[in-house]
Amino acid sequence: MKQQFSNKQCVSALLAALLSSIIPFQHAVAQTPSVSVSNTADSLNPIIVTATRTPTKTSDVLADNIYIGAEEIAQAGQTSLVELLQRQRGVEISTQGGAGSNASVFLRGTSGGQSLVLIDGVRTQSSLSGTSAWAAIPLSLIDHIEIIFGPQSSIYGSEAIGGVIQIFTKKGSGPFQAGGSAGYGSYGTSIVEGSIYGSIDGENKTRYSFSASQELSTGFNSVANNNPCSPSQPSSVRSNAYCSAGWPTNRTGYVKDSATGQLSQLWAPGQEIGAQFLTSRLNNQYPATAYKPDFSDYAVISNRVTTLNTLAAYSKNQVTRIWNSLLQVAVSADNGQTLAPSSNAVANSKQNIYTWQNDIKLGSDLLQLVAERRTQSAFATSGNISQEQNTNSVAAAYQLKRGSNLASISFRNDNITGYGPQSTGSIAYGYFFTKEWRVNVNHGTAFKAPSFFDLYYPGYGVSSLLPEKSKNTEAGIFYETKSFDARVIAYSNTITNLIQYTSSGCPAGYAFGCAGNVANAKINGVSIGSTARVWNYALKASFDQQNPIDQSTGYVLAKRAKQFGNVGVERQLNKLVTGVESTLQGRRTDFDNTGNMGGYALLNLYASYQLEKNVSLFGRWNNVLNKDYQLSYGYNTPGSNVFVGLRYAM
Repeated sequence: MKQQFSNKQCVSALLAALLSSIIPFQHAVAQTPSVSVSNTADSLNPIIVTATRTPTKTSDVLADNIYIGAEEIAQAGQTSLVELLQRQRGVEISTQGGAGSNASVFLRGTSGGQSLVLIDGVRTQSSLSGTSAWAAIPLSLIDHIEIIFGPQSSIYGSEAIGGVIQIFTKKGSGPFQAGGSAGYGSYGTSIVEGSIYGSIDGENKTRYSFSASQELSTGFNSVANNNPCSPSQPSSVRSNAYCSAGWPTNRTGYVKDSATGQLSQLWAPGQEIGAQFLTSRLNNQYPATAYKPDFSDYAVISNRVTTLNTLAAYSKNQVTRIWNSLLQVAVSADNGQTLAPSSNAVANSKQNIYTWQNDIKLGSDLLQLVAERRTQSAFATSGNISQEQNTNSVAAAYQLKRGSNLASISFRNDNITGYGPQSTGSIAYGYFFTKEWRVNVNHGTAFKAPSFFDLYYPGYGVSSLLPEKSKNTEAGIFYETKSFDARVIAYSNTITNLIQYTSSGCPAGYAFGCAGNVANAKINGVSIGSTARVWNYALKASFDQQNPIDQSTGYVLAKRAKQFGNVGVERQLNKLVTGVESTLQGRRTDFDNTGNMGGYALLNLYASYQLEKNVSLFGRWNNVLNKDYQLSYGYNTPGSNVFVGLRYAM
């Protein structure tokens, strides 16, 4: 049975969950001795790198952020990476079926292409599409994830309008260790992974880490009854969607093989060289239409093969007592091929990135200087695209810490082939009223360069497109202790020169419209979140109220809700860990305010039990109540599904 929720019901449920997560724990938390948030090392105050490009405690980071640790990832079971991100404050997603399907991640109402995605510091966005191959990234090989909200172009350049998501793979440290897990669940899903890691100590330390995984799933029917290409639709509807024969309603599964590795050598005090890589190959099925010689169509299950590779070599050097240098050479490749009766289209993109980062300590302050060159190349048989683009960048940032005051200022200039210089900046200030209470104020600008498809695809691309640009202002209040934290952030983001499809102002001969800078967006919102660890319980809750509006039409931006949130409770009792979590999202529409998708609430359960010192049994039950909901109009999502497995860890 399909169950949907109105926006008011979602707001009521989320606020009730958020308040219930805070109020019962206030007295217990008050009993916990106060500690300095700037000197606490624990799960509520981890060290993050992404916000400043240097290791910094979250309590000293002025940008709004989220840290997803190894424990939460280990409890994910059959959950995909984007589904895990959906359970975080400020994050929405869309998919076109199961874990192997196309997916997008939206930070604070911005689009999927307006957030930068890094894997171990290396960009992953395709130069052709301007988006990341989320389905190809293996969750089981990830150590932790950092999400930084708000404009970060003054630190990282293009794409970082909504924020930055950085994925960190496992690193080696300590004596030799080995681990692995294997599990099986609904839809014929199996996940197997293994890893070895550690370090060889001595006068000069060698660190190593190598992991591999395989995921298999027979999947489910991703074509919903309301899909225009569903066989249940009238022939006139299917014909208008160019799929007269309809799409097949068979299962569409996937296979994903992945590996990661890191190796580093400390050859002298303060001097380290290293290399790291990730490679992943995804072969996923999807419903499609193929054509006969007489141009009549028929339904087929096609395959899309995506290969994602990142490789980096680096040298970290302490030049003087106050000067640290990082020199890195990286390569990122996103290669795809369609395997279908009527098409074997290839779409390959590659980036070479050369970075020199210098961190100079000035007392308690830090001056950072960065020089970077990025060369992009892409080839696509569809449209016969073969293009290159160069970006030369310089950036400077200054972080100040004076007593109860924190401040930062940053500036970056990206000189891009065909556009000239794109300058961005940010300024932020934070003040500690007490050791626990802090306020932040931030303002920053960002931009996103057009993708190669937007620029060069025949009959659609326009080479004179301008970059999308944004201005964001936000303020937040934070309460942080060793056992409890809560935060409220209000933000206002204005995005101009949005690149969208338009039928006006197109070059001569464009019969079906083109890409154009035809819209502006205004995104105002409030993001509320809290986490707590009291007795044997860990609790997390969040609520986001946003108004992401396309100012040219007045419509809410596609696939984004005005309200969404999460709540979860985990209990540990000796060797047993149990947890319950819920995700709620309000109604959304698809493109051009069509395709209404109702609000929904999901309930998930998970547990693990330590059988022996190094062996544990784990299980997860997602969508317990078997809710029927959609993240893209016309596409099914997983129903009630379970997954069980064994994990070994030294």
